[in-house]
Amino acid sequence: MKHASAWRAAALGATVAFAGPALAESDPELSAFHVAAAEAAAGEDLEPALRHCAKIGKSFTPPQPVDGGNPLTGLIGKGAPLPTAVFDNLFYLGTGWVSAWALETSEGIILFDALNNEEEIRDFVEYGLEELGRDPADIRKIVVAHGHGDHYGGAVYLQEKYGAEIILSDIDWTAMETGELQFDNELWGPAPERDVTVNDGDLVTLGDTSVQILVTPGHTDGTISAVLPVRDGDEMHKAVIWGGNGLNFGPVSDRFVAMIESQRRLAGLAGPEGIDVFLSNHPSLDSTFVKIAEMDDDPDGPNPFVIGTEGVSRAMTALRHCVAAQLASFDPAAVPAD
Repeated sequence: MKHASAWRAAALGATVAFAGPALAESDPELSAFHVAAAEAAAGEDLEPALRHCAKIGKSFTPPQPVDGGNPLTGLIGKGAPLPTAVFDNLFYLGTGWVSAWALETSEGIILFDALNNEEEIRDFVEYGLEELGRDPADIRKIVVAHGHGDHYGGAVYLQEKYGAEIILSDIDWTAMETGELQFDNELWGPAPERDVTVNDGDLVTLGDTSVQILVTPGHTDGTISAVLPVRDGDEMHKAVIWGGNGLNFGPVSDRFVAMIESQRRLAGLAGPEGIDVFLSNHPSLDSTFVKIAEMDDDPDGPNPFVIGTEGVSRAMTALRHCVAAQLASFDPAAVPAD
């Protein structure tokens, strides 16, 4: 990741480095404008939100096999388990590549995403809950952010073992029912069959806790972001788990525009709804491991996951501008007015 001053120099000079050959329809100056706006929003504290600004004009396709090798091999099961109570009622159970968050309620656990496969569930989710003094059998609901295998891969295992409900948006259930998954890989667990369906604005309730579902299209047409209450001692906070940030669906302008508008929406909700914690289902985007290390170094200090409503708004704004910068590299006319 470039230091912020490097982002500023590139953007304000209106010279953006394009990955690969120049695209026929591109506007480097518009890309530079949005890179500069993203960097200004991110500041020094939210630089991971700038990752889509790093290579303007990339191919927007997922990794392809090399010499017959599986491009996901190095990502599956990545990292040692690091189960952590980041709040009194919210636990990190993810791998080095993909996150799983467990929300504890009075009647069991709501799990957000189910990693890549059964093995990861055993090694990270079940093991992690046990290490934290919780029972994996208390998993009652699984909210899957979108219909890609790195988020639903272990869901069927949990459903069959513990009877947990699997929850996706109606849009993504419908897309998965076509029989042609957007992405598929032999290292992912099986795709679930339709179970519980949610739409924008619905609540997922378990015991004393309700989670608001927001359909935030872009990464998929039915990507879910979730807003949930988290507790830190005597203080209550509100977190958003941003459901899908990858641009690996090809140069499809409508999808880029949808993501931009989803990010704009969440940036606008942070203040009015009191959302002061930004989380992702990939730990690199929200600096999960950096913040866990900070908690270990200063257990009595302020919770680093609490970045304030202004911080959440800035994170979403930085994400939005980076996506706009990428869109300007192949279809500048489609970039929404700022």
